Amino acid sequence: MPRSLRVTVTRLCRTVLLALSALATGGGAIGGVASAAELAAPGGPVVLTIAGELGRTNRPAFDAFADSFLAYHEKSFEQAAAFDRAMLQALGMQTITVDYAAWPGVMRFEGPWLKDVLAAAGAAGRPITVVALDGYGVEIPADDIEARPWIVALKANGADLAIGGRGPTWVLYQTGGPATADDEARWGWAVFYIEVR
Repeated sequence: MPRSLRVTVTRLCRTVLLALSALATGGGAIGGVASAAELAAPGGPVVLTIAGELGRTNRPAFDAFADSFLAYHEKSFEQAAAFDRAMLQALGMQTITVDYAAWPGVMRFEGPWLKDVLAAAGAAGRPITVVALDGYGVEIPADDIEARPWIVALKANGADLAIGGRGPTWVLYQTGGPATADDEARWGWAVFYIEVR
């Protein structure tokens, strides 16, 4: 076999093996969600970091100096996925409404489904803890993520959620009726970090 043909066959075999390996490990694009190699780095300020058991990442491991706020909260990781607002919006903006007696009125929230955000990081089907800027954490079991319409809200009543208010993100679900104090206690607002277990 001529050398040039041998090189071409070798390259073709290597490409096929890499593709099969990516599909076998869940690294291929499924349902429009990027693979690890395709999870782009954020172009704007990061509003949400997901760390833990992930299949897709886009940032280096924890750095005590660069990640000083995470260090303050005693969070560290070997791998993580960082999202800016544009990346979260690109996952599809959904809308839910929540009626809770303690609020001024019915609130309309917009953002991607939580399950789509987790899938983008290769973390579908796992329990998580959402962590707020003040360190408050809310655990959400994997079956609950599938059972309820959880959203990673970026907007409330048309306005961007801001740091100093309930932003950068608010993780909550539509109740299908008036929300209760138990519902409200499970919703993490001012969420900046999700830990996948």
